Amino acid sequence: MNDAYYIVVFVSRTTRYWVSVAFVTCALLTAWGVCPDAQQPSETSGEISSEVSAAQRREAIARAWRNAKPAPVPLVGTEPAWTLTLPAPPSAPGALDDLRVYIPLRSNLLVALDRESGVLAWSRAIDTTSPLLVADGSLYLVAGGQIHALNVLDGADRWSVPVEAGITAPLASSSGSIFAIAAPGEVLALRAADGQVLWRRPLGAMSSHAAVPGGEGALYVALADSRLLALAAATGEPLWEQRLTGTISNPAVARDRVFVGSTDNFFYAFDADSGRPEWKWRNGGDVIGAAADGELVYFASLDNIIRAVNRGNGNQRWKKPTGTRPTAPPLAFGGVVVVPGLMPATTVFVGRTGEVMGTQPAAGDLVGPPLIDTAPKPFRVSLVSITREGVVEALRPAGLMFREAALVPTTTLPGRPVARDKLP
Repeated sequence: MNDAYYIVVFVSRTTRYWVSVAFVTCALLTAWGVCPDAQQPSETSGEISSEVSAAQRREAIARAWRNAKPAPVPLVGTEPAWTLTLPAPPSAPGALDDLRVYIPLRSNLLVALDRESGVLAWSRAIDTTSPLLVADGSLYLVAGGQIHALNVLDGADRWSVPVEAGITAPLASSSGSIFAIAAPGEVLALRAADGQVLWRRPLGAMSSHAAVPGGEGALYVALADSRLLALAAATGEPLWEQRLTGTISNPAVARDRVFVGSTDNFFYAFDADSGRPEWKWRNGGDVIGAAADGELVYFASLDNIIRAVNRGNGNQRWKKPTGTRPTAPPLAFGGVVVVPGLMPATTVFVGRTGEVMGTQPAAGDLVGPPLIDTAPKPFRVSLVSITREGVVEALRPAGLMFREAALVPTTTLPGRPVARDKLP
């Protein structure tokens, strides 16, 4: 019997083997992509057309998404959050921040109310008739011949600086500085942290308008002698000036333009850096002020008309009746334009089209424009009005409450009836 022996050899695939496989695979794939003869037959014209149509649809969707305008802020209609009557009438317009509403009273008392509930947060004795300014965690006001900075949390003094003459315009703030305009015509810059006077500059005329920061480190002031003056915000050095006619309104700044209206019925645009005139608009009444939002500028005049024009060239986009007698410059933000007036107290327009979004009445004549949060948040108070009689009303935009619509019972089933099959 012959025995047969078999030797079985197990061949293991080494790393060199796998590298060779990978190399050959890459070569084949490259040939597939480069060599026309190695590819599948070319697509038919119908397939190419389908690909082009799909690409066009995708591009159209992307273009529509890029060009889509955000919906304007639904500032009105509103629902009341709280209403209260102050112990005394207000002595000046109030101020608003994320947490509180601040109101000076004729009883020489300053009160801070919780913004969401109206509950008294704190109060302190101080006599002021100047508008309040809230910035960087401090409340600034003028009282007793001094500029005061108070802690917004409890009303405690942070610092105070005496001023030799009366302050004639509301305070303004920018980049850690507070700007004040004093009689007979001087602007002061104070360091917000401690009240140290950084610089002071004589203006040659008085002003009742707050200084307006903007542009490349500039400060713009409208003077009673019809001059529009630009100063360096860091040093107070004059940059340029323009002499106009009539009594000019508070300036507004938008990127490379400075805007100002006048009782000569003109609205002017100047280059922010050089003061060069760019364009002007003639109106049917005194221009009381302007506001900018994006590429549009809005200005209101006492012929009860508000206009929207292009920031750069002044081309008119729309004009509308205000529906009220304007009492202050418009406010523009979030795709809406707010015009403070007599009755109704507030009219809100859609900034892009001029469509009236709505009006908001008040409980009486207001002390200053309504206090408005320009970055309204869902479920929170966004508008506060203060009447001369001391009635304070806080409102929430109903459009930011996000309530679900009520369920509607279904009366018919969707679809279409199907005929019953007949049995044979």
